[in-house]
Amino acid sequence: MTAGPVTLGERLRALGRAAARAGDLAPHRRPAPRRWRKAVLDLGLAPASVVGRAALALAGRTRPLHPGQVRSIAFIKLDHLGDVLMATPLLRALKAWAPHATLTAWVRPACAEVALRDPAVDGVELAEVPWIRPGSAGRENLRACLGLARRIAARRYDLVVDLRYHNRLDSLLLSRCGARARLGFDAGGFGFGITHRAPWPAGGHEIERCARALEGFGIPVPDLTPRFALTSAERAAGARLAGSRPFIALHPGAGNAIKRWMPERWAWVARELVRRTRLRVAVLAGPGEETLGEPILGALPPRARVDLRGGLRLADLAGVLAGARLFLGNDGGAAHLAAAVGAPSVIVFSGTNEAVEWAPRSAAPQRILERRVPCKPCHATDCPFDAACLRAVPVDDCLAAALGVLTGRP
Repeated sequence: MTAGPVTLGERLRALGRAAARAGDLAPHRRPAPRRWRKAVLDLGLAPASVVGRAALALAGRTRPLHPGQVRSIAFIKLDHLGDVLMATPLLRALKAWAPHATLTAWVRPACAEVALRDPAVDGVELAEVPWIRPGSAGRENLRACLGLARRIAARRYDLVVDLRYHNRLDSLLLSRCGARARLGFDAGGFGFGITHRAPWPAGGHEIERCARALEGFGIPVPDLTPRFALTSAERAAGARLAGSRPFIALHPGAGNAIKRWMPERWAWVARELVRRTRLRVAVLAGPGEETLGEPILGALPPRARVDLRGGLRLADLAGVLAGARLFLGNDGGAAHLAAAVGAPSVIVFSGTNEAVEWAPRSAAPQRILERRVPCKPCHATDCPFDAACLRAVPVDDCLAAALGVLTGRP
């Protein structure tokens, strides 16, 4: 008897079991190091950084990449949901450049479904790394990096691409991955093994920066729009979750607490939008963020609110966003997902990042609300200034932006 088709859920569970056996999903219980320990580690690694940069200077001219000689590609994107969504144009570009090559995406478990749904991706491998968490321990980071590099090297890829440059361990991982060609950035001199070193990214949007890295080695990236594939059935299911009447989707959460505009302000905007447009508001929230929706739901008439906090699969959330007349939210994964399914959006940006570099890319109408403060961009996870960047965004501006998108006004 032949087995039936493998569903996406079964593929996700199988990936999780395989990664757990490899030890990547084991919980990290090591306490965060003290600041002086990190300083000592940085000082100890400085000679390696100097040696790495010297090796790069002596490496000579990089050999050109020929797609006909590439049979297997690994694309490493061990990052958050929004970052992986922004990488989907790069995955499409690599597949179009070498259509006969097998393209494998290495991602974190939370982002596996994005890669599994991408038509350009032939296979997905899971890996969890500690160094993307604030305060992770140096020794733990190094062990995880070298262990993952051995896993990747065992696959003997022809080309490995890793365009993450926020930590020098990303460059070390690429240097030690054992592929014939390794394309990426040199962070802190740890890219000593990178055969195709891209110029350090500067200026423009993050997608543009990474696209320039590929284009510098003859891999064109003609389309910079992220996408998340949804079937018509999934779109219909998302619409059923929100009900039959037109609605606005509001997600007050974000992965970083200091990226979250105050829920009370979202509540005022939601109430005013209901009063002026007669649309309903579907309130969304990720795991652990459910309480952020309480003030919003409390401000809305019962017939105008839809409580969709928690419990939604990523495809369900995407289906809801795809059917919304408007998405309201903060700089975070939900905003990038809304952009990837074509939802018109109004997004509040904090001072952690610059919107010109990190805002979701979409063909749909979009308004970004951000204010310039002296400490922007801080790239921080906590704030000593009581979130002055977010408090500087007035509710009237958010309401005006939302009405402008809904009515098509500039």
